[in-house]
Order: sequence, then structure tokens, then C-alpha cells
Amino acid sequence: MDPEQYRRNARRYLARARQMTCPENRAIMIDLAARWMRLAERAVATRPVQQQQQQVQPKKDSKKDKK
Repeated sequence: MDPEQYRRNARRYLARARQMTCPENRAIMIDLAARWMRLAERAVATRPVQQQQQQVQPKKDSKKDKK
């Protein structure tokens, strides 16, 4: 699953927590949101290195190539 999808799920649980009147249920929703965020962090950490480190390579100077 995409890390952003995990984050969306976390936001949904936090929104539900705000609607809860029972403190125990609110705590459960917050805990579930935290679990989704940990899954998002893990998904980012386990991405292939190529996806994490996309660096722009400098272009060769055309003036130097002509000399």
C-alpha cells in the first residue's frame, strides 16, 4: 500500500476520534491512527533506494565539450 494511503487512513481515524464522546473509544481511534502512521513510516523506510534517492545529474557544459 502507498504511504499516502496509510496517512489518509490515519486522518480518518483522527477525525472519528474527534467525534467520539466516550473517552475509551476516542483513545482506541487515536491508537488506530497512530498505527496507520507507523505503517506509513515503515512503507517509506522500506521503499527501494532508487525511489528514495532520485538525484538530478548536472548537465555537461556544452562549451567545455567543444574545446
